[in-house]
Amino acid sequence: MKGELVVKRTTIRKVEDILRDYPKIDKYIEKREQELRYPTVPRDDNVGGGKAQYKYPETTLNTIITIDDDRRINALKHQREVIDDCLDDVGHDTEVIVTELYFRNHPRYTLVGLVDNNLLSVGKARAYELRNAFVNECAKRLGLYDL
Repeated sequence: MKGELVVKRTTIRKVEDILRDYPKIDKYIEKREQELRYPTVPRDDNVGGGKAQYKYPETTLNTIITIDDDRRINALKHQREVIDDCLDDVGHDTEVIVTELYFRNHPRYTLVGLVDNNLLSVGKARAYELRNAFVNECAKRLGLYDL
């Protein structure tokens, strides 16, 4: 293991969760942008009281700046870019593995099932290596690996 990247099991689980969320990232970003554009106005229960303390929603410019600076949106965009880049760098078999195991709402096959049904051109050991290499590369690019 000399010179190899050591990734903790918890880190692998975190990356796998990010991969499972990948197909929904655009929806998450859109939802967060909507929250920032149209913030909910707190209900005023102060019956008979003045409304002097109420501040009206921000201007469009401030909303755009807020969206650009929002940590959650930027983190989601970063995750999407990292996964896109990792997918661009892999072969067909790895893409099939990742799509089936992580991107489907209800996977039809396990990793062994993909091999047994000849959906991959590699054996079981190599399929595990491909999956692990992909997850490790994502962890590295996301800055989640452990040194």
